[in-house]
Amino acid sequence: MILSAGFSQCRLFILATVLVALAVLAFIGGTTLASVSNANSATTASRAGCATSEMGSAEGLISSLFATINSAKCELTRADQWPADFADQVLKNGLDEYDFIIVGAGTAGSVVASRLTENPRIKVLLLEAGADPPIESEIFTLSSRLHGSIYAWTDYAEPNPNCCQGMRRGRCYWPRGKMIGGSGSMSGNIFLLGNQQDFDRWQQLGCEEWSWDEMQFFYEKASMNESSAQPVGELVLNYFESLKEHNELAQLIFNASRELGLPYISDLAKGTRVGYTKAIPANIARGRRMSVAKTYLGQVANYRQNLNVIKNALVTKILFSADKSQAIGVEFLLSGRHRLSALVRSEVLIAAGAINSPQLLLLSGIGPREHLTELGIPPLADLPVGYNLQDHGMLPLLLSFEREIETSPGLSDPQSISDYFLHQTGPLAAGVSIMGFINTNASNSSSYPDLHLVSHTIIPPGEAYSLQFLQLRDEIVAGIMREASNRSLLQIYGSLLRPQSRGRVLLRSADPQAPPRIYNNYASERADQLTLLSYVRFVQRMCATTAFRHFGLKLLHVPIEECDLLAYDSDAYWLCYVKFLYIGAWHPVGTCRMGADANRHTVVDQRLRVGGVNGLRVVDASIMPAITSGNTNGPTTIIAEKAATMIEEDWNQELA
Repeated sequence: MILSAGFSQCRLFILATVLVALAVLAFIGGTTLASVSNANSATTASRAGCATSEMGSAEGLISSLFATINSAKCELTRADQWPADFADQVLKNGLDEYDFIIVGAGTAGSVVASRLTENPRIKVLLLEAGADPPIESEIFTLSSRLHGSIYAWTDYAEPNPNCCQGMRRGRCYWPRGKMIGGSGSMSGNIFLLGNQQDFDRWQQLGCEEWSWDEMQFFYEKASMNESSAQPVGELVLNYFESLKEHNELAQLIFNASRELGLPYISDLAKGTRVGYTKAIPANIARGRRMSVAKTYLGQVANYRQNLNVIKNALVTKILFSADKSQAIGVEFLLSGRHRLSALVRSEVLIAAGAINSPQLLLLSGIGPREHLTELGIPPLADLPVGYNLQDHGMLPLLLSFEREIETSPGLSDPQSISDYFLHQTGPLAAGVSIMGFINTNASNSSSYPDLHLVSHTIIPPGEAYSLQFLQLRDEIVAGIMREASNRSLLQIYGSLLRPQSRGRVLLRSADPQAPPRIYNNYASERADQLTLLSYVRFVQRMCATTAFRHFGLKLLHVPIEECDLLAYDSDAYWLCYVKFLYIGAWHPVGTCRMGADANRHTVVDQRLRVGGVNGLRVVDASIMPAITSGNTNGPTTIIAEKAATMIEEDWNQELA
């Protein structure tokens, strides 16, 4: 369900324009778009040029259609849906002092900025290293095109012998959003809160104030559509559009899971649990991404004089008072050339994500003393910044169809393009993922899953882009295509919901523009390897169901030279497969761990205040003591909601 790699953005719009023109001409002539497209191809093949004369009416129609498409494109990319850039005013007039400075306009930063500035007495500066998202972010089915672009941080982890050996560099790929909305502007939009027992674990780890009831309370607050004279930020959630062509695949998955005793989950709003579903809450509306950067930040920023947003502003250092006890501002690089500083009256709030937040703290002297000293950075607070890195990871399995199944038109299909640009419907607006949650270490009666399965798109015969998107080595992709032998493939991704392995983020140097060193340590713990092995065996049990056997579905052998030296389907074979194809799910958390004040493993307390200094908090997924059971953008939104309330409570008298 991804456009072929050769399609550029320019070609997409040209093709869309031509196809819509064909659609209207087809309508006038009483034919379908597909028949016009086919007829046009046949005619082109049969004659060298167009011999038909015209009187000008058709040319007028074409001109009108160009205007229509351009108008539709402009609606998708309206500048006023994002906050205005305050950079020019700063260069001209300088910066005022602010009550709060927020670093990062991703999910958490957008929510906190929106909530704090509901109080007109609170003046906030929001600094974002990137610019506004491009149109590929709006069309969420194209968001994979943002990887490797100027809209993303594109890093690679340090070599790990336990994972990612089948990736192009033999290293795990770590993309993150670098734009308004951060990774929430390029993710799959899925909004899951996790499981109640996730937050029971948080409480056991010293976070008594972060219960499931608290998360539910702030989820309801976020979902509340408040009436106000001025716009108020809000959470926009809907289900993905489901096309009739997806029904056969969905029914296949549900029939197989039912044979294995798994129930259908009708509602995930109350948390993830064992079962299968296609009712997946997502930040979407009529085929368009509704990131909180748009619905919280963009919706209010241009109405509030107390909120200033500066784009293309890379924060390089936190500034401290003379005695190093109090954060007083930040230093940042604007558009790569202007080095500026901003001062704060109350607090600096770091919301740069689970990789960039610890990087900034370390650059500013907050972190393990030994590591900072090695790099010549004077240590201010000796804290375990960068430790406790967690990610769900994902292990792709491919199943081949012997009997073909109904599929929707591809994203590059003429009808798909015209449907989206004219109506925001069709395959470009639809989601096809079917989610399963299973428990491999207990009976199915347990509601606490340890594996997340996503039965994803069907790869048409000969289509390799989605495999290339995973950054797999060319020879592995070529081997998969040979083994597929022109059959369609079903992709299933398995992710560990409670991985035991822990990684770490360190500085590469004291240069703030140098990429960090990421040690993800995926599958370094034997328990994680065995849970992934259980995932493979579960999919094999699905292949043995009547539903899967009806389509002849079976696991595709992926040629990997080292693994093929082992007996196929042995435990040793699949553990080798894990070593090569267990890759990142891009859900990093935990590197500025929250916990009890006296805990030597924590960076922030339960009110997200950084230990050892004043006037500094971290507000993003990095504060999670343990990863949640599902995609992490949802919990990050709720963390930010709760953080905004706590900040207001703590500064109530000073800001009244």
